[in-house]
Amino acid sequence: MTMYLWLRLLAFGFGFLDTEVFVAGQRSIFSTSGVPPAPTPHLPTHTDSQAPPTGADTQTLSSNADLTALTPAPGSNDTDVPGGWSAASTLPADTALTSAATLSPAHNSSAASPARTTHVPSKENASDSNLMSTAPSTLSSAAGIVPSTTTIATTIPLPACATKYANIAVEYTQIKENESITAKLKVQEEVECSPLICKNNSLHLQGCEQISINISHNSCVSPPKSLVLVAPPVRETFELIDCTSDKTANTSICLRWDVNARPPCEENKIKYKFECDGKKCEDNTFNKTDFHPNSNYTCDAKVFYNNYMFIHEKKVILTDFGIPEEPKFNICLSDSPVKGSITWTPPQNIFHGYTVCHQAKSVNEGSKKNCSNLEKNMSKYDFEKLEPFTTYYVTLYAYVNGKVQRKGSASSCQLTTSPAPPSMVQHVIISQKSDNSISVKCDKPEKINGPTLQYYLIVKTGRSEFRKENKNNCKFLLDNLEYSTDYEIQVFCHNGNFSSKPVVKHQSTSYNSKALIAFLAFLIIVTSIALLVVLYKIYDLHKKRSSNLDEQQELVERDDEKQLMNVEPIHADILLETYKRKIADEGRLFLAEFQSIPRVFSKFSIKDARKPLNQNKNRYVDILPYDYNRVELSEINGDAGSSYINASYIDGFKEPRKYIAAQGPRDETVDDFWRMIWEQKATVIVMVTRCEEGNRNKCAEYWPSMEEGTRAFGDVIVKINEHKRCPDYIIQKLSITNKKEKATGRVVTHIQFTSWPDHGVPDDPHLLLKLRRRVNAFSNFFSGPIVVHCSAGVGRTGTYIGIDAMLEGLEAENKVDVYGYVVKLRRQRCLMVQVEAQYILIHQALVEYNQFGETEVSLSELHSYLQNMKKRDPPSEPSPLEAEFQRLPSYRSWRTQRIGNQEQNKNKNRNSSVIPYDFNRVALRHELEMSKESEHDSDESSEEESDSEETSKYINASFIMSYWKPEVMIAAQGPLKETVGDFWQMIFQRKVSVIVMLTELKHGDQEICAQYWGEGKQTYGDIEVSVKDTSKSSAYTLRVFELRHSKRKEPRTLYQYQYTNWSAEQLPAEPKEFISMIQSLKQKLPRKNSTEGNKYHRNVPLLIHCRDGSQQTGIFCALLNLMESAETEEVVDVFQVVKSLRKARSGMVSTYEQYQFLYDIIASNYPAQNGQVKKSNNQDDKIQFDNEVDQAKQDVNCVSSRGAPDTTHEGNKEAESPEPTSGPEEPEHSANGPASPALTQNA
Repeated sequence: MTMYLWLRLLAFGFGFLDTEVFVAGQRSIFSTSGVPPAPTPHLPTHTDSQAPPTGADTQTLSSNADLTALTPAPGSNDTDVPGGWSAASTLPADTALTSAATLSPAHNSSAASPARTTHVPSKENASDSNLMSTAPSTLSSAAGIVPSTTTIATTIPLPACATKYANIAVEYTQIKENESITAKLKVQEEVECSPLICKNNSLHLQGCEQISINISHNSCVSPPKSLVLVAPPVRETFELIDCTSDKTANTSICLRWDVNARPPCEENKIKYKFECDGKKCEDNTFNKTDFHPNSNYTCDAKVFYNNYMFIHEKKVILTDFGIPEEPKFNICLSDSPVKGSITWTPPQNIFHGYTVCHQAKSVNEGSKKNCSNLEKNMSKYDFEKLEPFTTYYVTLYAYVNGKVQRKGSASSCQLTTSPAPPSMVQHVIISQKSDNSISVKCDKPEKINGPTLQYYLIVKTGRSEFRKENKNNCKFLLDNLEYSTDYEIQVFCHNGNFSSKPVVKHQSTSYNSKALIAFLAFLIIVTSIALLVVLYKIYDLHKKRSSNLDEQQELVERDDEKQLMNVEPIHADILLETYKRKIADEGRLFLAEFQSIPRVFSKFSIKDARKPLNQNKNRYVDILPYDYNRVELSEINGDAGSSYINASYIDGFKEPRKYIAAQGPRDETVDDFWRMIWEQKATVIVMVTRCEEGNRNKCAEYWPSMEEGTRAFGDVIVKINEHKRCPDYIIQKLSITNKKEKATGRVVTHIQFTSWPDHGVPDDPHLLLKLRRRVNAFSNFFSGPIVVHCSAGVGRTGTYIGIDAMLEGLEAENKVDVYGYVVKLRRQRCLMVQVEAQYILIHQALVEYNQFGETEVSLSELHSYLQNMKKRDPPSEPSPLEAEFQRLPSYRSWRTQRIGNQEQNKNKNRNSSVIPYDFNRVALRHELEMSKESEHDSDESSEEESDSEETSKYINASFIMSYWKPEVMIAAQGPLKETVGDFWQMIFQRKVSVIVMLTELKHGDQEICAQYWGEGKQTYGDIEVSVKDTSKSSAYTLRVFELRHSKRKEPRTLYQYQYTNWSAEQLPAEPKEFISMIQSLKQKLPRKNSTEGNKYHRNVPLLIHCRDGSQQTGIFCALLNLMESAETEEVVDVFQVVKSLRKARSGMVSTYEQYQFLYDIIASNYPAQNGQVKKSNNQDDKIQFDNEVDQAKQDVNCVSSRGAPDTTHEGNKEAESPEPTSGPEEPEHSANGPASPALTQNA
């Protein structure tokens, strides 16, 4: 009864308990047996529950998903927790555990859920392995109410969840699809989790994520198990890299964990461990040495997170090959002058080959180390091409090819070659010491090839030996010889074993000079007397000529106007006929017109120029400006002489003062010249001379060089901006400013014409028309006067101004008055158009322009120009392009072809209609003559010598002027079998660098070119030809020849381009490849030297040949010159290029199809541009004109103007006036020139 009441009171008290106890998740358990509940364990604080307890088991992550291990827990298991799992550490609950008894129905309440926390470290990690881990648990409790009964019985108390699942284990598995981590709770029954829900005891986490959960089950009571889950990083974040260096891969191993993307983990929790062959490392990089070469090593690489291993990888490393051992020489010797041999024992370890090197013992500029790679299976090697009597160092080492090539230690030895005959002595010089004594000297041979050196001299007369001597040095004196006797002298050397080949010379002794002394004294006296007589006669003649000149000038002063002729202007329609009429009979009518024009008009005063303070400013004492139209400069500080400069205003065709004609500045007048340019606002300067011609100073260089940049001339500062060199002229862009003026600077264009010859006038008047086009392109309406100067400022200057003004009149009025305008020029400056040849040149330029017009076209206008030129309007008429071709002169027989048509030379011509002209044929020197001269002398043969039949041989070849004048090319026919030797002699003598062959050897059964080369070495006379290399493309073949002359030392390299896609009757099949070949061969040509003037007798780098040397050769030469013009000046003139080629060789570009092809291939080689087409004038008189004109020019150029008293003093001042060689320049007299104009037709 008492017990019953006690239980009733206990139930009653439980009913008054606070309900918060149930909300907190506590559960009360009572026993019916009257046994009190187990005592409540100690509950830590909330703060203590957030961290795992110390001494928790370490979780291990393996790279193998099946390697999860569960550590058995110690002690007994009496809480129904599955045995065999390591207990997780426990986090205490926030609430206390109480017990109570009640008789009311059961009342359940949920346990309080701890908050979910996620730790976000700095790294992410992922793993596709099954991961097992233990984690701290959190203690929580739940309370439950059981229904009351009237019967009180004893019950077994349920264990706390924190105790039951104290040793719970966790397995982590990575899901590859989304790189997440699955945490699997290793328990048998399905538990409940909070705040997250466990599905099948699994939760999904991210790499490096940390959360806390509570675990509960109906088989246990509060508090629940509190567990912290820590997910490792994802596996793919870490990559094991082999970082071993190739150079050390034979003895070292390097492994490194690379983190591809930083995981959100705490880096200080990530640890690494390596182990290879007992060598350990706890860093992310393992780098150890002292491993054996060519061996396998298994290395363990592990990664830990929070002391848990989550990656374990094994890697097998094979070290690289080791260094080979040193091979051992068995034999190292030479028993030949040029060969040696070695044998050796190979290394015992692994190797893949050998390298053997040899080098002469005395290292000098000509000695170099020669090395060769040998096969592994070799144990013997023979050296070849060694130098005789020379000691060589030989080294041999083995190598192995692994990740890098490793060289073993080298074995070395020495071998010495045997002696051999020495080379011939050099530079044998024989000089006559007296009438009967001879001195012989020589230099040592290039190669001694032996231990000693002795020189021997043998003297022979006829076939008998006269004397023999030997010395240690090559200096011999032969005395007491016979007078007037020819001796054969042999010089050779001996090296102790062998003798060299002798050098044979011939030398004759002189007459006995003592017997000739009296005769020579008499001869000297007679010669001296004769010389004095001649000098006196010359002095007397000069005195008389000076007197005649004074009388003549007095006559001119009195009769200036009366001696002028009445010459009618010439209409354009009869310009050609008038020129032919006046040039006939040795240019008699031209001469009469020219001589009727006074040199100086005496009615115009010349006072200022003759003042003493101005005389040193004049280059020539008798070429002075008139006072009325001289250019006056502003005075400087009241200095009266500062206003003078030797320059005159010249009127144009209609425009007054269009030009300023000036003398070439002297060093003393350069500042005045630039002052004139500034004050006259001139923007164009035309310079028609070179600064020096024929070793005579013609003009000071009054502009800065490109290297200098800027130079001051008084107050005017000149800066050079651009410098462009073309074949006939140089264009420079200059900027000028004045120190004393605030005006902005000006741009001045300086054009220097460089193709005016030292003597006479330019051969082609087209050059001056081209110069005029360039000048007019830079001149404009707002420019000041065009300044034109040469040396004296009258001859060439007057010629250019006359051509420019008369062309302007021809375009404006369709007629010209050359005579009247030259008279006008002389009234404005004395001696303008100085010689008759210049007067005729003005007419020739007008005829050229009137006959052919403007045929030059810029690249920017070429495509539209060509399109219009091909149109036929009306269709029945020829197109403008066809009409232009029909205007081309043929130049048939315009020059003599005497040598090629001689009977003994006719069989050397393939085509009887293609014979080289005499004036520009390629002459061959006889081999006997070549053997007596040095190589340098053979290159300097004169033009007259080349034209001489007696001193040269004939070959069908002509010199062709290239674009870069005065350089030339050779156009030749394909050699015949009997002229192959001559062909190679021409190549060697002219130092040809490139041959262009435009044909096959045969066309069907007909030979069109003899094969002038063969396999291996071929000898043609003294020339040895070897084919060194052959390469083929789709359109041409390139061969490399080596040429040697029997009397020369150095070989020469020669390139041959054979274009095969071209038959003679057609055009090139592949124009683009044709252009490609031209561009390729231009790279093989030597660099241009604009200062070297080769006039058909110097080196000719390029030779072109086809069957007859004209048909295909002409197209090639024209295209090469057109491409150079397009690339240099951005203009082409097909008409003038073909016209020039026809002058040089008959049959060049003979058909309209070939002519049109030149236009088409140039247009296709450059991109199309928009522009206006410049049309040329069409004239009726076509081909016959130029034949007659040039024939007439040839005739008149060979005749001096006799019977002309004025021409005695009409020298070409720009080419003939002597200049002082040193000291300050002094004014000279214009009479210091030739007696008559030189009208030589230069080829």
